[in-house]
Amino acid sequence: MKNIFKMGILSTCIGLFFSCKEQVSPLSEDYYKKNGAIYFIPGGNGFERGSRKTEADINSFSVIKGVYARDKDKIYFMGCPQQFVDVKTFRLKGKIPVDQSHVFDFVGFPSATGACSKQQLTVITGADPETYTTLYDSVASLSKDKSHYFYKAQPLAVDYTSFKILNKNFVKDKNRLYVVTQKSINPLSYTTDKINVLNSEYLIIDGKTLLYYEPYQNIGVLETTLPSANKIKLLDKKSIIIDQFVIIQGKRFPFADVDAESFKILEGIGGNSFWSGDKNHIFYNEQPLAEADPKTFEVLKRAVAKDARHIFVGDKIFEGPDVKSFRVVDKSKTNHDFEDDLGHKYWYRPKEGGAELIPVEKK
Repeated sequence: MKNIFKMGILSTCIGLFFSCKEQVSPLSEDYYKKNGAIYFIPGGNGFERGSRKTEADINSFSVIKGVYARDKDKIYFMGCPQQFVDVKTFRLKGKIPVDQSHVFDFVGFPSATGACSKQQLTVITGADPETYTTLYDSVASLSKDKSHYFYKAQPLAVDYTSFKILNKNFVKDKNRLYVVTQKSINPLSYTTDKINVLNSEYLIIDGKTLLYYEPYQNIGVLETTLPSANKIKLLDKKSIIIDQFVIIQGKRFPFADVDAESFKILEGIGGNSFWSGDKNHIFYNEQPLAEADPKTFEVLKRAVAKDARHIFVGDKIFEGPDVKSFRVVDKSKTNHDFEDDLGHKYWYRPKEGGAELIPVEKK
């Protein structure tokens, strides 16, 4: 009872502490009046997200929008007074912070508790505030103004007039092709006279060189030489068929006898899929599964599948259940994942490279 009483007092105190505040403006759920001062409290949830007592003048304080605010002397970002902005002309152009002479960016981790020296807007060198706009829908972190392109708030040394976005990973100008990495936009050695953009991931250069960029596995640009490119079939954004070649995540399919004409991704997307197949084979993680029958094969859930004779968990045959009646069930209606008509029930548990089925103990 004592512990319950103490918890009740604590809960009441916390509730009183955070309820005794007044939201400054409907334009922001982050700024509040409390105890005669302005506080920055993200989402009003200071218990989980922290809070900052600002030095703002409460009488002249007003919200611009979101984390941006002002008083008679200063502009505030994340509750911190800003050092590099012109107070009189500062504004948000859409979501872009500008003043009469500058465009601003924030580099770092936004925090309601970190030092204000770490919560400062910085000037994007050379950016024109009147014409500056972002191009994030096409390429993340890419922007431009009337004279320059910028990537991660840094000006790019490209030909402005001929610059063109090809897809999310490649751009070009009249001089060269560039790859968009997570840190910068880097020039490549390819000519740019003839480029066929296949989708958001792939390009063909001069009708004979396929390019793909993998940004997350430290692989870089992958190049595939094509004898021809007469027939192109897009399976998904990472998987394509070009004439006789099946290509997934920029690499030729490792099984030499794969039939490109009938090849399909059976589960997932590209390199994130377990199962694929053609008219003659079933593949698990791009390796042939000799025991699987392509005509009767079906994926049940992720790494679990079956055909007319076998149940497969990854590349292994799973013995025990009745193959014909073995099925995936609606998890919202049961506490298991698979069952058959003989009363066998199993939980599905992912593991590295696949999964395992755990029998539900009968009571």
